[in-house]
Amino acid sequence: MRKRIVIIDDDISIRKMLRFIIEKNSLGDVVEELASGEGAAEVIKLCNPDIVLIDFLLPEKDGVEIMEESIGRGYRGKFVMISQVKDQDMISEAYKQGVLFFIHKPINEIEVKSVLENLIKSIEVDRSMEIIRNTLLNTSVQQSDKDTTEDDLVKIFSDLGIVSEFGIGDLKRVITFIISLKRRDSSETYQLKDIFQEVIKNYEVTDGVSINFKSFDQRIRRIVYKAFDNMCQRGAENFYDPVFSNYSNILFDIGEIRRIMGNLNGEDAKKGRVNVKKFIEGIVLKVI
Repeated sequence: MRKRIVIIDDDISIRKMLRFIIEKNSLGDVVEELASGEGAAEVIKLCNPDIVLIDFLLPEKDGVEIMEESIGRGYRGKFVMISQVKDQDMISEAYKQGVLFFIHKPINEIEVKSVLENLIKSIEVDRSMEIIRNTLLNTSVQQSDKDTTEDDLVKIFSDLGIVSEFGIGDLKRVITFIISLKRRDSSETYQLKDIFQEVIKNYEVTDGVSINFKSFDQRIRRIVYKAFDNMCQRGAENFYDPVFSNYSNILFDIGEIRRIMGNLNGEDAKKGRVNVKKFIEGIVLKVI
């Protein structure tokens, strides 16, 4: 089924460009366009789109405010933030409200297509999980899922160049734990720190090992930063590298990758910023 999409941006050229890309690549049907935040939550509730492409900065209300209001009214679709904002506090707030995907200005067709294709896959997975979660799975099927998950994770870790990193077993346990939650209930929400605590408890129960939370968290973050650095190197060498295209936007902020890529040979190169939950959620999406 084609996805229903609402576009909210005060720049008519941006709206036209997004509509063109969506229609050209058969990514869905644009059912409504808005030029400001006024009445946006009401329109979203009425149209009930699968996806809302929403500008960060809008007249009347900003994108985050509209998201909060829409979710409060019961909207359960997906938001993609359109942004040229560099303020990390504002971007972090958007992540906290549930945004896992950004489209950066100026609009790039490859990025829009990649974001929407991954998001559409996410929606399909959620709906499939909703059907499956009430179905009794026998032991052989469960074991098959477990084996497939292991194989998929090894391939992803290998693609990202982190398969041999210290602590990769910790990351695998975290991702496997979240996958089990999602397979039971695709709408399950969680705080990453709570997942870390549960995995640490499992270590204590199954292996009799006591693990410090801070050390555990730092190991995971080091691995994510390593994957980020590897991705930046790939993109700098070949922007159309298939591994780069497959993982860069779903696991990281593509704008942050571009910033680091542009400074790789500069003297003022800085450490990139990563969102650990986005990284983990992206891998979960790839595996489920």
